[in-house]
Amino acid sequence: MWNNRPIIVRIKRHENVHPFIQALHAQHIPLKRIVFREQEVSFETTMHYLPKIRRVRRRFRLKMAVFYADELQVLRAQLWTLLGLALMIVIPILCAQVIWRVDIEAATPELEQRLGKTFQNTFQLETPLSKKQLPSNTAIRQKLLEQHRELSWVHIDKHGGRVLLRPQESPKQIEQTNEKLASHLVATKSGVITHFNIKNGERKISINDTAYEGDVLVSGVIESGTDQVFVGAKGEVYADYWLECSFKIPTKITMETVQQKQWRVLVKGIHQEKVDYVQKKDLPNWLDPYVSIVEEQQTKTVQVELDESKIETLLLPLLHEKVLRSLPEKTIIKKENLLQAKWGNGTVEGKVLFLVNENIASPIQGLQGE
Repeated sequence: MWNNRPIIVRIKRHENVHPFIQALHAQHIPLKRIVFREQEVSFETTMHYLPKIRRVRRRFRLKMAVFYADELQVLRAQLWTLLGLALMIVIPILCAQVIWRVDIEAATPELEQRLGKTFQNTFQLETPLSKKQLPSNTAIRQKLLEQHRELSWVHIDKHGGRVLLRPQESPKQIEQTNEKLASHLVATKSGVITHFNIKNGERKISINDTAYEGDVLVSGVIESGTDQVFVGAKGEVYADYWLECSFKIPTKITMETVQQKQWRVLVKGIHQEKVDYVQKKDLPNWLDPYVSIVEEQQTKTVQVELDESKIETLLLPLLHEKVLRSLPEKTIIKKENLLQAKWGNGTVEGKVLFLVNENIASPIQGLQGE
């Protein structure tokens, strides 16, 4: 392969040039594109014949320069070129099977640190690692939501060898306090008890027990010998239960996505439009009437068409958010299973099974002696 590489031979004009070329023909050396110029003569051949050409050249005492004819070609029929092309194809394929980084992008550095510690302690993963070793999106999301109940969802994006976790916090709501203590806390739904947050009262059920609708979870009356002492019942009792929901939505939907925040300088008299900003910088009194520096939250409206490839990344998160908004505060959805989905006539309809963790305790009033 190397000996067949084409070369260009250039010889300065001399009276021995013609005999030199005839001698090459006599030795059956193939010459192509022979060009006679004013100062030189050039022709093409291959590396295979270069030793013979040099021996003949020494006999006629000619000055000769040799160049590769394929120097300007991007791809050449050479061993190293073929090996390089093979490596260019194989290396990206091999690297694409490896996770090099797992990053967390949260609203605050404190939340990023807590989630990073939870992720490392739960899965014990060290990068780089094979994609086969990485747990599924559902497993990662479920573990993080179980241990961080202030989150409503965890978005998981995979770009090449990078995995990006973007947690979404639940909307903060003002708790309404009720000064009057209830006699008991009873179950409004059936479910498996996961944890308590009790301020007053006595537990009547344990963690991992199944509670049924109407059962007393926390009693506000404590037995003291033959007496009954009313202390009241106050708190929360969380339980897991399965919720089946039906849905029917169009396949073409318009979404508004939150973009990166950015600072903007507004000059009075030039920027007339009204700007919705997240925060505003404090400026000196003499400058504030004329200039404003605000931080904007940019949004982008996009139209997306749902198909079967977007069930995990788009359809389930949409249904997750819709169902979560209809549930009481502090409720989280640990898991979702798509039972069925039917596509047709520009819509998709089906059923989803959600594993919900909710405060099922409801206060009831009664006589203190009960």
